[in-house]
Amino acid sequence: MTKTQYEVINMKQNSFPSLNALRVFEAVARLGSFKAAAVELGVTQSAISRQMTTLEEQLGIRLIQRDNRVHALTPAGDALAPELSRVFRQIERLVKRTMKNGEHARRTLTLGISSELLRWWLGPVLSEFNQLYPHLELHCVQVPEYLSRQNEGALTHELLHGELDALLTFSAPAQKAISNWKLASTNLILVRPESLPEPNAETLHSCKFVAVNTNKDWDRWVREYDTKIPPEQTQLVNNTSMAVELAQFTDRLMLLPDCYQRAAQHSGLVPVPGFDLTGKQGLHLSVRRESQREMAIVALVNWMRHVAEAQKPPSRS
Repeated sequence: MTKTQYEVINMKQNSFPSLNALRVFEAVARLGSFKAAAVELGVTQSAISRQMTTLEEQLGIRLIQRDNRVHALTPAGDALAPELSRVFRQIERLVKRTMKNGEHARRTLTLGISSELLRWWLGPVLSEFNQLYPHLELHCVQVPEYLSRQNEGALTHELLHGELDALLTFSAPAQKAISNWKLASTNLILVRPESLPEPNAETLHSCKFVAVNTNKDWDRWVREYDTKIPPEQTQLVNNTSMAVELAQFTDRLMLLPDCYQRAAQHSGLVPVPGFDLTGKQGLHLSVRRESQREMAIVALVNWMRHVAEAQKPPSRS
């Protein structure tokens, strides 16, 4: 009986080859010997031989010639081997990608936040975020607390280029590619050190002040109460931390956003009634528009909104 090019043997009905048997054949074909395949796969040479015999029976065709201990591929084996190698390489890539995605499930979110907002507003409740979202890590990077003409371009660039995942500031970037959420309106409260007598409308112009130069509401407050404060009596600084320190140690008045209640409590600053101002800037959270539906970003936004609601200051009569 003449053998065909692909030598046929009896095939077991309804028996599809196992992935393990195909993997064994791919290793034998690629390495050229049962022994090398056994070493690579961590099994015995006899196990390799049994797997090959089972595979050939399942396929109903010879894949390897076993003449004189030389394991050459038959034409059928020669046709199957490269395709199996390609498939197993693809499987390996898919598995690695899946494992990598699993690592990325532990997402790190980079939040641009000022030291003031971290210390007096967000920091005290960060443990709650870690408990709610153990797979998310919040990495805080220091940025200015007030968005201004001087820093808006740089902060917007960092957001759009992925250097920041989110930005927490007073005021928000005016950029179509960025989504903004107003977390809270801010009221500005005039505060004084406890050691300083409480001023009134008649004595206010003689007091010394300290103000944050990027807080646009300071000029509004001056106009609102027609204080006629001489410029030399107001010291302008870059951030609220320095303003609080100067108010505390040099007997100056200052405007403090009501979300910074902890700053007043810790620094011995008390409100001066009758001189509040509704702020126009507000506290905003900003993210790239293209990432706003990402689950990690959604979680951060929702949690921040919850924090803002929970920390909303009581209304002042």
